Amino acid sequence: MTVRRSWAGGTEDLRDWGEADFSPKALEIYDLNGEPLFYEFGVLGRGGEIGRIKTAASRLVGTGVVAVEQGERRWDPETAIKMALNRAKELYPRNTAEAKEFVCYCYPKIGIRVELYNSKGREKGSVIFDVSDGSQVTEFGDEGIEGQMAYSFLDSLDAQEGHARMSRYDVEDKELEAARERTPRLFDRDLGKDEIQKLKVEFTLQSSYALIPFYSSRVLKYGPRCTPHDCFELYAQQTNVYCAVATGQMILDFYRRYFDQTAIAAAMGTGASGTSNSGQVAGYESLSNGCLDATYDGSADWAEAKAEIDANRPVKSGIPGHARVCTGWKRQNFWLFGTQPKKWLRIHDPWPWNSNICNGGAVYWEDWDSVTHTNFIYVRHATTSH
Repeated sequence: MTVRRSWAGGTEDLRDWGEADFSPKALEIYDLNGEPLFYEFGVLGRGGEIGRIKTAASRLVGTGVVAVEQGERRWDPETAIKMALNRAKELYPRNTAEAKEFVCYCYPKIGIRVELYNSKGREKGSVIFDVSDGSQVTEFGDEGIEGQMAYSFLDSLDAQEGHARMSRYDVEDKELEAARERTPRLFDRDLGKDEIQKLKVEFTLQSSYALIPFYSSRVLKYGPRCTPHDCFELYAQQTNVYCAVATGQMILDFYRRYFDQTAIAAAMGTGASGTSNSGQVAGYESLSNGCLDATYDGSADWAEAKAEIDANRPVKSGIPGHARVCTGWKRQNFWLFGTQPKKWLRIHDPWPWNSNICNGGAVYWEDWDSVTHTNFIYVRHATTSH
């Protein structure tokens, strides 16, 4: 339903997904506490996988579909498992290593949990290796730094919001059944070009009232480095702690202030574990010689992100332990009576990291209510010189 609605509504990056199908088997991703967290399905086009759908494996997440990611995956599951086992053998040569499961150790970062056994076959504990480069995840807990850390997604959720999250999940089930009853063909598979166009017309007519589209949305444009087009460009973080640095590079490039990540890290005071928000603010302003004004907001709200995008400004979006760029918004214009409209942000995420900034990262539409938003940083042209 998510894909077909987005396709029929003309959502950015999903306009060609009408004929897409899904991989029959999902990649199972567990929470750090051992509970199932996500099921990730491949989106299949004529030429192979064109994206992924991250769905919730727990009602506590509060939504059925957490994120819709475009493009090819920047890491390979089988390669990641082999890399993790090799690293475990290097670091723990006296133990036997067994890959147990994929783990979301710091949303959206994924690792491999490897169980270690002694010579007598007894468990010695487990370790986690990131799927990007096989590095061991050793930082646990939230110290206010955005970089390398690990925490349980489910355990970090506000316990008082648990009932509300599960209620939202149940409402989506009701909406799914209402859509199935109203537009049964919305869920048909193996549709040809003619059939898919008929479905688009049918669905668009049924989801519109007085020419109001099913979704309202806006996406930023412009970016100069990796490809010769004018879209906002995605850059990967070059180390496991450079998420805020790569986020800064994307935003500074938008304002045509070009620096490599080493220079940005120095200006932001990035340390071994990552970058503080005060360091990020100082870095934006110093690298622009005071021509840009950076403002930290510890009470991030979707409407605030929308206002920045409407003003054609990217937003630094902070979630626990991680920084990325918000480059667009989307809002549902029709929803069930007594509920709230669903809202999304379009994210340029610098993870997975890669030494080549053009070969990593991810772009996805993310359900606003599915994750914890810790902060925004607004970067704007300064009205007075510093």
